[in-house]
Amino acid sequence: MYGLIVVMSTMILLIKFWPVEEKSIVRIDEIVFQDEVLIDEIEITRQQSAPPPPPRPQVPQPVPDDEIIEDELEYEADLDLVDFPDLPEDFGTGFEGDERVIVSNPQLPPSVVRIVEPSVPDLPNELRGRIEMVVNFLVNDDGTVEEASIVEIRKYDENRDDYEVLPFIQYGLMDATLKAALNWRFRAARHDGIGVSTYTTATFNY
Repeated sequence: MYGLIVVMSTMILLIKFWPVEEKSIVRIDEIVFQDEVLIDEIEITRQQSAPPPPPRPQVPQPVPDDEIIEDELEYEADLDLVDFPDLPEDFGTGFEGDERVIVSNPQLPPSVVRIVEPSVPDLPNELRGRIEMVVNFLVNDDGTVEEASIVEIRKYDENRDDYEVLPFIQYGLMDATLKAALNWRFRAARHDGIGVSTYTTATFNY
């Protein structure tokens, strides 16, 4: 019992003598209030947009600065023509001695003396009577045929009213025509009273 009384007394003494922090009293009139800021007085700032990028540099167009330079040909104007040898009068004419002369339009054309018929190969029925060949002869001044060539190959229609020109024809007909033409004989053409070589034509019908 005595112990309980001692404990209680100790607690009372602690509570009584426990240091108490003094509270400071602040008067209302001592409080400093901040200035009121009205909404109307607020200045709204906006972020400025970035400036546009600079334009792309233009590629300069090349301006042709070519200069036309005329070539100046250097030549010797002072030619002494006296130094060239004298040429004979008939030099460069192409005729020498008894060389043959070909006359394109003789006064008397050649005439046929002998005709050799070609060996006609077997032609299809649709071509018989419808083929015509124009042959060009080079007739010498003695009447022989030196050259023969096919000028045109014609294929007539069924009524022989019109024809088409063929670039070539098969069946050995072209070869047979040329062989026969080379064996023809003519009376030679004459010009200024002498025999001359010339060209003439003939037609082969098949």
